[in-house]
Amino acid sequence: MIELLAGERQSRESKNAMIACNDWLRMGPGRSLTKLLERYAEIYQGIPRTRSLATLKRWSTRCNWAERAVDYDAQVEERKNEIARQEMQSGLALAHERVHKLKDLSGFLEGQLYEVGENGVYHNVWLPDVKQIGSGEFAERVDIERFNAAIIDQFRATLDDLAKETGGRKTHTDITSDGKAIVVRVIGGVNLDDI
Repeated sequence: MIELLAGERQSRESKNAMIACNDWLRMGPGRSLTKLLERYAEIYQGIPRTRSLATLKRWSTRCNWAERAVDYDAQVEERKNEIARQEMQSGLALAHERVHKLKDLSGFLEGQLYEVGENGVYHNVWLPDVKQIGSGEFAERVDIERFNAAIIDQFRATLDDLAKETGGRKTHTDITSDGKAIVVRVIGGVNLDDI
């Protein structure tokens, strides 16, 4: 059984007319009967719903396709709006959820920073590395430790994001004009631009 996407089936509305109406509705805004006929010519290698623009026009007029399109587009828009509302009212769209995730991340990074290895050293802060001194057969390998700045930077960035998310970090607006700072001319405590 074919169901219309919008509107009620009219008396004498054929199955092909209903399917053509649904196909036309699915085309969305910018749909036209001419575009539908072109699509039928491309898609259907066998028998299309119709090969006649006059038939599409007759079906469209008799069965109120324009009115159905208004209803269908409103339904589609309402579904999109509902999905958007649901997305904006759940998960990371909610400030407290973002704060929770950032706190989890900061806790993890802090744990990594202060994790002590078997030798009693913060092994995630000081990383083993090697350096080569000299070249060729006289090259000598030297074991070194390097500071893991990346983990510190990530921890600080997470704390900064937390502060911004909770309102603890105010951003300052830099006032510029064409990319150049605005110059205020003051002589003897008097702003010359105010004169």
